[in-house]
Amino acid sequence: MQAPFADPFIQLERLRPALPLVGRDVEMQLVQLLLHTVAFDAPQGARSLVITGEMGMGKTRLLAALCEEARQADFHIVKASAYESGSKFPYFPFIEALRPFLRSLTREELRRCIGMNAPPDASVAETITAAIMRVPGTSLVATLAYLFPELLMALSKEEQAQAVQTEVFSPEQEKFRLFEAIATLLERIASAQPMILALDNLQWADSASLELTLYLTVRLHKSRVALVGVTRPAGLSGGQQRDGDDVPVTTVANNAATQALTDLMRNGLLYLLPLGPLSLDAATEYLQELLPGTIPQSVTQMVLARADGNPFFLEELVRTLTLNQQLVQRDGVWKMAAVSSINVPDSIVLAVKQRLEGLSRACRAFVQVAALSGRIFLIDALVAVLEKSTGEMQALLDEAVKSSVIAQFTDQSEGQEEDDIVLLGYTQPMRYIFCQGVVYEVLQAEVPAYQARLLHAALGKALEVLYGLKASEHAAELAHHHALGGEKEATIRWSLLAGENAARQQAYREAIGSYRRVLKLLEANGDSNAISGSAHPTRAELCIIIGELWFKLGELEQATNMFQQALAELQKQPQEASFLLIARTNRLLADAYRIQARYEQALAHLQAARSVFDKEVAYGRSSSERLSVSWLPGRSFPTHREMDLEQNRISERIQFLQAQAMLEILLNHAAAAEPVLWQAHQLATEIGDRSSQAFALQIMSWVRGWGEHIHETIRLQKQALELYLAIGDPFHAALVEQGLGIIHQAIGEMEQASLYTQHGLERAHRYGVRGVIGWLYWNQGVMALCQGHWGSSEEYLQQALQEALDADNARLKATTMQAQAELQFRRGNWSEAEHLFQNAIIAATSTDWLPSTIALYGHFLAVTGRRGQARTQLVHASEHPEPSGFSGDFYIPFLAEGFLHLDMPEQAAIFIERIQKQRGCMYYGNAVDRILGVVAAHMGNWAIAEQAFEEALKLCQRTHNQPEEAAILYEQARMALMRHAPLHDIEELCARARALFLQYEMQRAVTMIDVLREGAEKLIQAEEKPEYVVERMPHAGIARGVVQEQPAEYELVLTLTKRELEVLRLVAEGHLDREVAEALVISPRTVNRHLSNIFVKLAVPGRAAAVAYAIRQGLV
Repeated sequence: MQAPFADPFIQLERLRPALPLVGRDVEMQLVQLLLHTVAFDAPQGARSLVITGEMGMGKTRLLAALCEEARQADFHIVKASAYESGSKFPYFPFIEALRPFLRSLTREELRRCIGMNAPPDASVAETITAAIMRVPGTSLVATLAYLFPELLMALSKEEQAQAVQTEVFSPEQEKFRLFEAIATLLERIASAQPMILALDNLQWADSASLELTLYLTVRLHKSRVALVGVTRPAGLSGGQQRDGDDVPVTTVANNAATQALTDLMRNGLLYLLPLGPLSLDAATEYLQELLPGTIPQSVTQMVLARADGNPFFLEELVRTLTLNQQLVQRDGVWKMAAVSSINVPDSIVLAVKQRLEGLSRACRAFVQVAALSGRIFLIDALVAVLEKSTGEMQALLDEAVKSSVIAQFTDQSEGQEEDDIVLLGYTQPMRYIFCQGVVYEVLQAEVPAYQARLLHAALGKALEVLYGLKASEHAAELAHHHALGGEKEATIRWSLLAGENAARQQAYREAIGSYRRVLKLLEANGDSNAISGSAHPTRAELCIIIGELWFKLGELEQATNMFQQALAELQKQPQEASFLLIARTNRLLADAYRIQARYEQALAHLQAARSVFDKEVAYGRSSSERLSVSWLPGRSFPTHREMDLEQNRISERIQFLQAQAMLEILLNHAAAAEPVLWQAHQLATEIGDRSSQAFALQIMSWVRGWGEHIHETIRLQKQALELYLAIGDPFHAALVEQGLGIIHQAIGEMEQASLYTQHGLERAHRYGVRGVIGWLYWNQGVMALCQGHWGSSEEYLQQALQEALDADNARLKATTMQAQAELQFRRGNWSEAEHLFQNAIIAATSTDWLPSTIALYGHFLAVTGRRGQARTQLVHASEHPEPSGFSGDFYIPFLAEGFLHLDMPEQAAIFIERIQKQRGCMYYGNAVDRILGVVAAHMGNWAIAEQAFEEALKLCQRTHNQPEEAAILYEQARMALMRHAPLHDIEELCARARALFLQYEMQRAVTMIDVLREGAEKLIQAEEKPEYVVERMPHAGIARGVVQEQPAEYELVLTLTKRELEVLRLVAEGHLDREVAEALVISPRTVNRHLSNIFVKLAVPGRAAAVAYAIRQGLV
């Protein structure tokens, strides 16, 4: 009988015979593809794999085969398994995986991995790009030391002093630094040799480990690191000991995790490999491997029918039948006992229970207590709990080990020198592990509840003594045992410490579970300070802490409920309540309501917080009041050093000011936000809070916009970027780089624009900053639009739109569709552009991009001759309050030009004055100076117009914006016609413009150029005849032709009707007869009749001359 007695992933090879992997050929092909991608650093292909399936399907066996394949391919193998008892310990599987590997390294190898020594050659060194947040070696060690304290032993005293963190970072930045430190460590390990990080039983991993796994999947997608995880839908539920405060996972979190996995698979970053039952042929083959020899058909059919393709169940059936002598081998043939004596279990659990019946009563009780301690347990703790003599305990251990239920466990790697272990401060306590996870689960479930309670209480006390001075590092484990043991005071004490430890490691759900346990116990006692000894958080403080942890997870409803509870607790005893806590609670509520767009409630709570600060100043109470905790939520929580009360007060004041400024901006009161932001910046500078300084500068630059203050915006953004890079915040850095990219494009600095955008994209992809990737694609699309790269622009904008749809980002969706409409407008695809504009307005309805989208649509209608519709849209846009930030400013030139096309001088004048301060800018490829030139030409200010056109040409030539350059040449040709310039000047300008329009396939523009040139020629020729005179009436824009004969005895006045003037304008704008008919809701034949009348009345030889006449007379 070859059935194994140990899981294949815990390095107990002596208990596992060498059995082949059967029935998984297709799955192994995917495994080999993954390893090939990583080993050869292929440009395409996922580098992460999740194996999933029900219990017993062979997931761990497949993972072991994968690791063996990787070992043969010369991979580093770093592996570990999560355990149900370890689900409350943040980053447990990563610690279990990496700690043995780090211990196996020599001091020099370890220092190189943590960045303290340079690599031996440049080929091993990291590629340093602007997108990489370079972390100094001491900072990396300082961050990793929260998970691996022993790393500090590899540093000198001077290096240890440098590694002490002195700056306070926001919780998000602390989390990033930890995640990035682990990613950097893995990259350095894999720099010389590819590696695989394999994690089994992820269904039991803590939420922080799962979040880190998702981060590494994105972060390491171009590294030589393969990430492989194994999970199943759920563990065994029967008998699992719970303390009533499991890690809270809400529907929102589950949906977010599902969406994250879906996105990773869709983007080609993750393979999902579901395992099902073995086929009949594969199960038969595996049975033959388990039972070497001849197996009768009747035996095969009976066993396989019961196993139902489940490999583990098949192993247990074989084990049960052979150990009970119900299946024996005689003369090489397996024989079954009499059918009446066969007792075949119906499930895996029953099969395991039958196997355990072979243990003595004392040994069965011993392993049950051990199972309560965890999958891996300390034998010294059991000695204290069971009160057995050394001899008795050794006998129980020997029996359990001999029965292959448990085995001695060590995480010391092969080849590790004992001197290195002592030197780095490692110790090896006597630990044992259950050979099979299902055996551990079954034993744990067998212990009666009343007995389990007493045993957990005893285990908690024994472990406290055993851990001694290091007990705080095991707070979650101790809290778990004391909670199940009913020890309230000890549960509260250790749960508070466990919550603080988890929060400091950004394991927010684990922290919430610990704090909620404390809150329930305090509420049950009816006393907020139910613990003897030193002061502990009150119920109000706990509610604030839990609420802020929910807030950091994005669970706003949960957070709001906790903040409301905290406020209610504080209001019960207003005289004793801390001013700082009341202000903080109101500010946190305001933040939560603001994000939910409940602005009235947000404003009310901000006003309440402000009144508290005013009272604080009046009474001077903050400096003397005592708080019951050494740390508080906010920027000082979680942190790796404590802040004094004054720093906490200033930090809270900064956050209040930031919240006030953000609300003012959302309410479109940008002017009110500016002084508030500067005040927040000043306070942040006083306490050295660079994160808050950067945030204030970033928001201030956004408020300044990209209009008349565009250069100040650039200065502020660059200062913010420098700070974000200094503190290692790639998320905000990428967002600032996106802003700098589009702003530099607006002032014609395309090289800088491209550089910032590219760095932002590299950073966003490297660190998984999904929220900004779509905006960076939008940057690229707009830059390509400006330079006439229509195909690239369309591709980038489509990518931006897809990101917007995936993230349900209404703002990005609206502005991307706006850009797509402008792209089609410029290319001459007017019908498609109109459709996109209309959809963009719908998408922008609830966003700050609505006024600009309406304005651009109105501009499009005005330029293309739909005057009635254009008037409605432009007036609507002008009546909208102008939004703050990058959704404002840029559309003002379009309003000015649109009103100018509609002959609405008063409305146009308002915006023309505005855009005088936007000279040198261009938006969606439209140069502001060109529009100013058109305005000046319309007013007859030829010198000013010529200067504006020349400035616009310089900008376009500097940015390679040749489509706009051609448009400027066309406008210069129109002005030349209006000024009665020589025909060869007009033809030269037209020829230059035509060549550029042809180069960019702008056929409609080419047609307009041809019509202008032909019309100018015919008009000038007609004007040279002495009998032809053209006049323009001084009112209403109505034209008339006057035909005179010699001698002049009479004058025939032929005036254009309003409809004829509309037809002439549309024709001059480049519309075909069919399009004119559609715009005016008339037939093409009627259009032709109107044109014939126009030719007669204006005494022009045809269509082109009529257009030239309209241009000269300022009708278009």
